[in-house]
Amino acid sequence: MRYFILVFLILTSLFAKNFKIATYNVQNLFDLNVDGDEYKEYIPNTKSKWNKKNFTIKLKHISKVVKDLDADIIALEEIENLNVARELNSALGSKKYPYIYTFFKKNRHTVDSVVFSRYKVANKYSVKIEDYPRDIHVLKFYLDHHKITFFVNHWPAYKHGYKARSAYAKELKSLLNDKSEFVIMGDLNTPLRVDKKGWGKSLKDILKVGNFNSQLYDLWYEVPRGIRYSHVYGRNKNAIDHIIVSKTLFDDKNIEYKPNSFGVFRKGYLLNKYGYPKRWELTKKNIHVGKGYSDHLALFAVLQTKKYSKKKPKIVSISYLKNMFNDLLPAVLENVEAIRVDKYSVLLGDGKDRIKIYLPDEKYKKGKKYDILVKKIGKYHRDMEIQLCRIIKEVK
Repeated sequence: MRYFILVFLILTSLFAKNFKIATYNVQNLFDLNVDGDEYKEYIPNTKSKWNKKNFTIKLKHISKVVKDLDADIIALEEIENLNVARELNSALGSKKYPYIYTFFKKNRHTVDSVVFSRYKVANKYSVKIEDYPRDIHVLKFYLDHHKITFFVNHWPAYKHGYKARSAYAKELKSLLNDKSEFVIMGDLNTPLRVDKKGWGKSLKDILKVGNFNSQLYDLWYEVPRGIRYSHVYGRNKNAIDHIIVSKTLFDDKNIEYKPNSFGVFRKGYLLNKYGYPKRWELTKKNIHVGKGYSDHLALFAVLQTKKYSKKKPKIVSISYLKNMFNDLLPAVLENVEAIRVDKYSVLLGDGKDRIKIYLPDEKYKKGKKYDILVKKIGKYHRDMEIQLCRIIKEVK
């Protein structure tokens, strides 16, 4: 049987060249100059204690993350100006970037995005969204002689409502060309899944972002649901930062997304005991205490240019799958039945054995049979379960 979902093919590379990309909201990196557009708590040398000592700590912490990420192209959100971008780059030492791309305007709203790159941009410009201060930034590169476009975003926060984020989604949609190769990245302040109040609709309803069967592929679907978050507010974990890619990055031509390369940068020094990001700390009176990094975690992925040869995933039984290692996946389960379907899981059977999918991304119907591509398995208590998979087709 032929499986045409190219994102899940095992690709054997010849002469591969990799390009690591990343996005990271650094949580308000301001310098020590008074420019008149600072947030109150970032006016230098006031009772908020945004001073040389705390600035130096913040710069050291953020530079450590950027160095450890070691991306070839990284979008950084919430940078005050070119001056502080240059200071951050200098703090990278031997890993400083040869190119810094900024988009600051004379009449602007505090922080904006900056792109550090090891590659020279071919073209860049910004697109204004009427009535809103931050633009969408467009950068076009030639990576290994192949053209790719990056759309760098920082959308309005949750408190500004759906109307604000939908304005960005509509404008971004008008910029996209289905035949070109592109990446959408940044802090979209929009979760992967639509919540009960409709938060997230701008991605799903306007841009049609979703899993691989959707118009645009959100790389969050490359990791199990339990670790799909880049930001925590209170105790709510949300995937509001995104790397979204065009279908043309899966056509075996020019530039491709490297399978299974997407991830959340979760180094231990960035996390507290609950697995939450160690945000840059201020007291209830907005005084800096000199601790923490950012309230966001960085995302990364790898793009590549190479020659390709295809190898079909192995067709296995459930019993065989339970004894496989993840580095041997993906694998295919054929003609398995959804024996039980509830709110949180699906129990699959092939007549000889059973396995559970916990919190599946797709809807299964009890009694129906499916061909399923399995990408990741793991153990829950004593039982093996499928942690990441995709329906190839419903068997008629």
